[in-house]
Amino acid sequence: ETTRLLKITEDRAAELAIINSVQEGLASKLDMSAIYNLVGDKLCEVFDSQDLDIRLLNPQTGMIEFPYLREHGEVIHVDPIPFGGITKHVIESRQPYIVNENIAQIMEKFGSFILPGTDVEKSLIAVPILIGGKAIGLVYIGNYEKEHAFDESDLRLLQTVVNAMSVALENARLFDETQHLLKITEDRAAELAIINSV
Repeated sequence: ETTRLLKITEDRAAELAIINSVQEGLASKLDMSAIYNLVGDKLCEVFDSQDLDIRLLNPQTGMIEFPYLREHGEVIHVDPIPFGGITKHVIESRQPYIVNENIAQIMEKFGSFILPGTDVEKSLIAVPILIGGKAIGLVYIGNYEKEHAFDESDLRLLQTVVNAMSVALENARLFDETQHLLKITEDRAAELAIINSV
């Protein structure tokens, strides 16, 4: 019992150290692509995964975009894809999703397909990115080597990191919006000064 409790305590301490390091990094970022890169790289390191992507639903096009995609350790580019499959399920349900076996049947059930330039994994975990209660995308981690690669502690850690990322993304969006409004205000003030001088 003591050994079990010690293991839980050590796991939680390790999770907290990871979360703190992510939050420290995020606190200094106001650029969205820097946030995606920081979180993606850190999660690859923490989960010892070579396969991770961040997927966002573009509300204008209805397509899924990939601001971060790492396949077998390499950063790759994938063009936007139609909104569907497991991605659609996670975004619409706003709930995390773990698949630890029979992935081919699950993909068939949801109408999923393999992304160009990627392989089918044996396990996956996907957590929605929630801002103001609305899912704007998800973080997706795959394991190509083994089934049952993810458990509840992985889910808890991933959800916490994704929640921290959501806050950072909203802060970055608000910063961009403020800068945009400031620019408009400065432009108007310059126009008024010209009109007044005329």
